[in-house]
Amino acid sequence: MPGYTDLELWTLLVALVGVTLVARCFFLVLPARWQPRGALERALRAAPLAALVAITLPEILRTSLLAEGVAWGAVATDPRLLAALVLAAVWRATRQGVLALLAGCAGYLGLLALVGG
Repeated sequence: MPGYTDLELWTLLVALVGVTLVARCFFLVLPARWQPRGALERALRAAPLAALVAITLPEILRTSLLAEGVAWGAVATDPRLLAALVLAAVWRATRQGVLALLAGCAGYLGLLALVGG
């Protein structure tokens, strides 16, 4: 695959930033009568956390649970899997995305220090 020029890379970067801004600000610029309500509004609040889980969960499962030759003892001490469980438990208990992310990060760092990863 050939390399890209600086102009092509910057153009791609600016285009991606533009698409991201439009996607994130779409509901802010709509008239009030077109704003999402009810279940859609509640679902949109959880979308960032759901996207993060959708990105990280397959990697955790692939390397922890689905890898061949992995002992269950190693799975039980995998800081990533345990931190994901902490995140899910805190989210379930509080419904606070930021608090759940902080608890997951703290759990990961604490478990990493305990298991010596």
